[in-house]
Amino acid sequence: MKKLVLLFSLLLVAPLSVNAAGGPSIELEEAGNNLRDKDSLQRGAVLFTNYCMACHSVKYIRYNRIARDVGWTDEEVVEKMSFGQNSVYDYVLTRMPEGVAMDVMGVLPPDISLTSRVKGADYIYTFLRGYYQDEEGKWDNRALVGTSMPNVLEDFQRHATEEDYAEAVRDITNFLEYVGEPSKVERLDLGWKVILFLLVLLLLTYLLKREYWKDIKH
Repeated sequence: MKKLVLLFSLLLVAPLSVNAAGGPSIELEEAGNNLRDKDSLQRGAVLFTNYCMACHSVKYIRYNRIARDVGWTDEEVVEKMSFGQNSVYDYVLTRMPEGVAMDVMGVLPPDISLTSRVKGADYIYTFLRGYYQDEEGKWDNRALVGTSMPNVLEDFQRHATEEDYAEAVRDITNFLEYVGEPSKVERLDLGWKVILFLLVLLLLTYLLKREYWKDIKH
């Protein structure tokens, strides 16, 4: 019984150790996301549309899935995120015409559907808040020095309070974390039920084993 408990504990701790070992070397700000906050997800989706979709796609999710999860109707998501230019069944793709990125920037902006899965929400939050101007007035980023991505939130930051700016960045981060795993909340809600079931099953299995072996001397 003790061996089973020890094995179960190691299985829970192992993924945390791997994530800690593979994390970025910079000091990250805590995003403080809440995937259950649908108002935040809605604001993040709109901000992503206005400031990020000119270059970036989130190609693994459709408009209708976003609508269902954040509390919009099909008509609302198409109006708010694609300004009526897409079908609700389309994937969420950049509005930049093909070939323009290479001609203008010399690089293809990456799809960021899985960025939160690869680098974490705290990294996205830190990156978006990490822009600064050097002595020559050029923009750089503390989280990714030499990044080719401009500070797309520069104008918003200039006209917003620090609290409003931090909230906007958090909303974008929240939306991107949701996009990286749309079923995460559902998975978390189901996870504790599965663990409880396994613990009950473990107890029943142990009691059954004792019943089978009670008359056997060993």
